[in-house]
Order: sequence, then structure tokens, then C-alpha cells
Amino acid sequence: MVRIPITDRYFVGLGCRVSIEHKAGTTRVNWSISQLPEGGAPRPTGGDREVGLICPRCLRAFSVRVETAGKARTKQLVQRVLGWLLVLSLLATVPVLIHLGGQTVEEGDDHSTNVIGLLVALAAVGVIVGPSLLATAGVHNGIKKLRLIRDDGSRTARVRGHRLF
Repeated sequence: MVRIPITDRYFVGLGCRVSIEHKAGTTRVNWSISQLPEGGAPRPTGGDREVGLICPRCLRAFSVRVETAGKARTKQLVQRVLGWLLVLSLLATVPVLIHLGGQTVEEGDDHSTNVIGLLVALAAVGVIVGPSLLATAGVHNGIKKLRLIRDDGSRTARVRGHRLF
């Protein structure tokens, strides 16, 4: 994963699909990636701002939403903190799960099996979601919601052949 520093200037990595190659069991998509706007642009000082872009390859008009630098940094920090808390929660859930898993349970004692089920679920969340949040926290750059601007000025919810990088 690429770590993106959040500064007071932003760049939008807009990818325009060039080709799709299908081979035995795999699909490869080739992208033409442009860094827009040239030289960067200042981030908004308050609230999110809708910014218009034109793809240099196909000349279609798009819009993206740009967050303030503080909001983007806060989202990165929250993802990192939650990721570390989930990973550190394994220090408590796994030993308790091992301890309770080694005990015998009376027949008809549903409480013990409910506790073990809950601990297994918490450990699974800690193992899967924690590292995922840590890995993707540095990727968030405050640029989101790529929309195609139609001729009538309306914006689409889905964009074919383009994506943010």
C-alpha cells in the first residue's frame, strides 16, 4: 500500500481505462493515470468542496469531493487507532478463549457456549479488521466520490472506465 501524505495541496489521481486483457483465469486492466490538477490545488479551509476535472485522455468531465486537510488527517488517525485497538484486543481475547476452551462444560449450560462464541467472533474481528484498518489507513487522502458530469449537469453515481488512484 502506498502511504499518501496529506498536505494543504491536493492531487487527484484519475485513471482512465485503456484496455482489458483476459488470460487463463485472470483479467488485467491497463490504466492511463493522470495527476490533476497540474501543480496541485489548495484544499478547502472549511467543509468539503466539489471540484470539477476533465480527463485528459477521453475529455469527459468529472467531479470529485475534496475534504479539508484536518478532516482527512482525522480519518487516518481514527483508522489507525481502531486498527491498533482491535489488534491489541487479541491480547485479551485469545488467552481467555484458550482458557475457556480447555474447560469442560456441563450439559445444558448454554451460557458457557455463548461466551466462547462471542470470544471467537471478537478474535476473528481483531484478526481480520484490525490489520486491514492499519494497512489502509495511510491510503486515505481525502479525495472521494468520483462522479461523471452529464451534458445536462447531473452527476452519475457510478462511473464506467474511470477510477481514483
